Amino acid sequence: MSQADPLYDITVKGDPEKNTLADCPFSHRALLCLEEKKVPYTKTYVDLDHKPQWMLDLNPAGTVPLMKELATGTWTVGSDVVSDALEEKHPEPSCGTVEGSPQVAGSLLGAFKEFAKAEGEEESKEKEAALVKQLEELNDFLKTTNPYIGGASPCQTDFLVMPRLYHLKIALKHFRNWDMPSNLTAVQTYMDTFMGRDSWKNTYYSPELVIKGWERHGIKKHV
Repeated sequence: MSQADPLYDITVKGDPEKNTLADCPFSHRALLCLEEKKVPYTKTYVDLDHKPQWMLDLNPAGTVPLMKELATGTWTVGSDVVSDALEEKHPEPSCGTVEGSPQVAGSLLGAFKEFAKAEGEEESKEKEAALVKQLEELNDFLKTTNPYIGGASPCQTDFLVMPRLYHLKIALKHFRNWDMPSNLTAVQTYMDTFMGRDSWKNTYYSPELVIKGWERHGIKKHV
């Protein structure tokens, strides 16, 4: 992130007492966009179990992220809207969605959650197969690009997909002792490459926070 005077303050899931980032993939998406565009910003952390009234006044749904443009006081709500606004106001470097990008991002999180919550052998196998199908589609697409979904540099779809992959890999290993299939080499390489970028390092949160976050959503460990 640039050390210039901040243009935005973004409200994200975190610990306001410790001043640390937490595990929200939606917040993560917006932060990756800010980082990749090298737009100077500050962060305000909110505990989603104790949402401040000012946040609910701005966004009664109580979701994050929310971004305030400091020069105008204008608020933007939601990771998709924040990302679109940043692309419009700061077109260089371009992080727009690349034509032909896979549509798996929208269904990946749902498939992951359904598998994580599945009960019984039959349901578990069904939900696992659905998730693996989503991952295989992504893997096939990544074989045609290098090294990101956006090609030589990340695009908005990358910012959407990477936090979801990070969550599912950690959470499913912990809750179901599940590892990503070894044949998904393009996905594995993609994740390793992206996690080496400064944008990821600057927006990192620990696996322990991911696990804690999904426990909060009712995911339980299978034995």
